[in-house]
This record gives sequence, structure tokens and C-alpha cells, in this order.
Amino acid sequence: MIAVKRKRNPFIAGLLSLFASGLGQIYNGAGALGLVFLFITIALPFLWAVLGWPRSFIGLAALAIVTTVFWLFVIVHAFFQARRIRETELKKYQKLGVYAFFVILSIGLTIFVPIKTWISFLGIAPFKFATTSMMPTVHKDDFLMIEPRAYDNRAPQRGDLIVFIYPRDASKRFLMRVIAIEGETVEIKNKQVFIDGQPLQESYKINEDSAVDNSRDNFGPLRIPARHCFVLGDNRDNSNDSRFWGALPLTDVKGQALYVYWAKDKTRIGLTLK
Repeated sequence: MIAVKRKRNPFIAGLLSLFASGLGQIYNGAGALGLVFLFITIALPFLWAVLGWPRSFIGLAALAIVTTVFWLFVIVHAFFQARRIRETELKKYQKLGVYAFFVILSIGLTIFVPIKTWISFLGIAPFKFATTSMMPTVHKDDFLMIEPRAYDNRAPQRGDLIVFIYPRDASKRFLMRVIAIEGETVEIKNKQVFIDGQPLQESYKINEDSAVDNSRDNFGPLRIPARHCFVLGDNRDNSNDSRFWGALPLTDVKGQALYVYWAKDKTRIGLTLK
């Protein structure tokens, strides 16, 4: 049987690696190298997730840069590898059906798997903040990254910014700051928060209205039940929070806010929330 020999087109090699990392190398006859490149491309996000690096904006940005640079390297490598090959004996896997399978799989995963699903593999999730209740810490229409499993093995602590199910409408997700935790007694007198009788220092909050509204600016005292917490918005005069619907069950907490990854005010991008 006469072996079939073919030249390799550098542009086809590069294009195939664009669609699926390493596929250009497979097209060139370097199947093992192509699979190694594909494995590295897939493994990088999982490595980042295991190390917990996406929990910071710098870590997430580094993943995007490293993955992009490596993928570009694979594309360029496939192009110049094909240029060096004058004529090669085709292997069993160098077939149109193999290339089509990887290309269709890559396109299908890109189109039909939501971006939120891909991001969830990193242990984080995007969240758009839609109100002014957390000004000046979080602005309206800020895009945040949250850690959905932050409280799998621990309870929220005072000062944490948490995402939770709004008690009066389970279809909505709110973001607020934990002020008091279980076993503590919270009271508000003329806008000043007291925890177990001691005034709480809050450098993050603002009061836009100097007038005292009894229904808004005075509360309690309330002892926080077990497996609950008390949350308030930083924009204290414009926040629908625990003052109006009580302590929040920890079972309704859906994650901790980490950082701003996109905002209208570009100087806020990368801001760590605290």
C-alpha cells in the first residue's frame, strides 16, 4: 500500500488552532504535541481555580492574559510548523472528520454553554448591582465578582459584603453589609448603630439626609437569632434593609462580593470591596 503524502497549509494549521488549541498541530501530524497543547489550555483555568487566584481581580486578569498569550503561541507555532513541512505522510487521525469534530465541538461549547457556567468553574460568579443603596462602596450598575461558596464552611462576619435572596421577593438578589451576627444585640439610635450597647464605628457609610426619621433612623434593640445576621446598606438613608424586614436567615446568603470587574467609572475597575 502506497502511503499518502500531502503538503500542509500554514493558514489552515493556524486557523484550526484558533478554533481548538492544538488542532493545527494535529493537522500537521504532531498529534501528541497537539493534545498536550489542548490539555494545557484546558488545565490552566482549573489550576487557577484550585489555587484560588480568580478571587482577586489581578488573578482573574492574569488568567485571561496567560490563556490568551498561550493560545496565540499555539496558533503561531502551528503556522510555522506547517511552513517547515514540505510534504508529510498522513497519519490515520489526519482526516477531515477529526478536524470537523473538534471545530464543531469548540463552536458548540462557545455558543450553547453560557459564559456564567464557564466562570463558575473558577469558583466565582458575576453580579450586576442595580441600586444606590451601597454608595459609596458600590455604585449603581457596577459589575462585581462574587464567591458563591464563600460561606459553605463558615458564617458571614461583620463587615462582609454579602449577596442574598431578598426576603420579600425570592426572585431578587440584594447586596448589603453584615452589621451584626447571631447572639449580638443591635440597636440604632438617631442613625448611630450600637452592638451590645457599644457604638459601631462605620467609616464606609453615608447619611444624605440630616433629618431623623424614626422609622428609618431608630431601631431595636434586637437580639440576632441563631443562623441569622443583620444587614444594612452603606447609603443608610436610601436602603431597604434589615431595619424594615428583620434579621436575614443565613440559608438565604448566596455569596460574598469580592471586587469590581467592570464599571462606568473606569477608575473603579479592579477595586477590592471591603
